[in-house]
Amino acid sequence: MPRTDLDPLETVCRRIALNIPHDCHWQWDREFNLALTTVKSQDAVMVELPLAIEFDHQWDFTSIDEADTPVRDFFHAGVGVVPGQKVFTTDPVAGVILFAAWWPWGDDAQISLRVGLMNAHPGALASAEAKTLLCSWLDIR
Repeated sequence: MPRTDLDPLETVCRRIALNIPHDCHWQWDREFNLALTTVKSQDAVMVELPLAIEFDHQWDFTSIDEADTPVRDFFHAGVGVVPGQKVFTTDPVAGVILFAAWWPWGDDAQISLRVGLMNAHPGALASAEAKTLLCSWLDIR
């Protein structure tokens, strides 16, 4: 039986995906175990504005330490946040937080957008299930 308790997070994923240019495709990033797309800098406003609207919180290098413990610990332990990068997070839904990491490239020509699910409470969602859900929500084959 499919999980319906995470429908609000699916809705956010589908809404932000509507603003991704047609020539940018979602794929699975095996290095970080997240959904990934890359957009050109000229499309940044079209993609970033919906992130700010759809997500409950926005964090950067100077504010990530103010995030709730699960978010702060997740980013400090793993992918990190450096100057110029942003992280968007939802409030927890059924113990799960949806996030989007906005990572401009060093040449300022492109931006990587990574989307993932993290546990707000231990064991709320297994990593394999997170991948299955994200691939379904973002049409990753």
